[in-house]
Amino acid sequence: MIPCPVCNNQNHHLSVTCSTCGSYIQTTIDNLDLFTTAWNILEKPKKTFHRIAIAKHKNYGILLSAVAGIAIVYFVFWCIKAADYTQSLLNFLVAGFVMGPLTGIISVLIFSLLMMSIVKLSRVKIKFRSTFAVVAYSLVPIVISVIIILPIEIMTFGLFFFSSNPPPSELKPVSYFTLITLDGILGFWSLILILVGVKKITDKSWVYSLIISLIALLLYSTIIVGMIYYLLSKI
Repeated sequence: MIPCPVCNNQNHHLSVTCSTCGSYIQTTIDNLDLFTTAWNILEKPKKTFHRIAIAKHKNYGILLSAVAGIAIVYFVFWCIKAADYTQSLLNFLVAGFVMGPLTGIISVLIFSLLMMSIVKLSRVKIKFRSTFAVVAYSLVPIVISVIIILPIEIMTFGLFFFSSNPPPSELKPVSYFTLITLDGILGFWSLILILVGVKKITDKSWVYSLIISLIALLLYSTIIVGMIYYLLSKI
């Protein structure tokens, strides 16, 4: 809670103005700069998530979700070895980059709704816009993977990166496991950022934030696995 310097009323830690007298209790932030905020997320996430949560306009959340969605789609392609069912690299690339943005936006919406619902069950109040923005900016490492790692994977292996015949691990094992490791590190980094973001918007303990994050992740993963099995049943 934040005490108002004018009337001493206790306010929510993400409030910008006092709920009683209307005085400003925190510095106002109207807009977020994409590159500055993305860099600060990696460098000083606690402070940056606070800025994101109290910002009037949650800029670029949709954009980050859309780009991260490309990673989600290609991850699903990798899991189901989608290249086994097509011979056209162009069609494969178009499918990923067309389906990715919508998939990312829907995924962040679902994950944010799951997280907000779980938090509200524990009688903690958080806003959906803040939750969505925090989740979206937590995906910055995955966005980096899409921009840097994914093109290298495609240029190095082509369709074979998403194929089981032959598996990419047999074609260029060192390159394959290096790229997979980098993807894993960036994905894990995003999970850590989500944990930090949840702690910031809920203002609860690390244990509470970890439990909330794990439950939301488990529910979301269940949905993704269900989708993968559904796709496999249709192929």
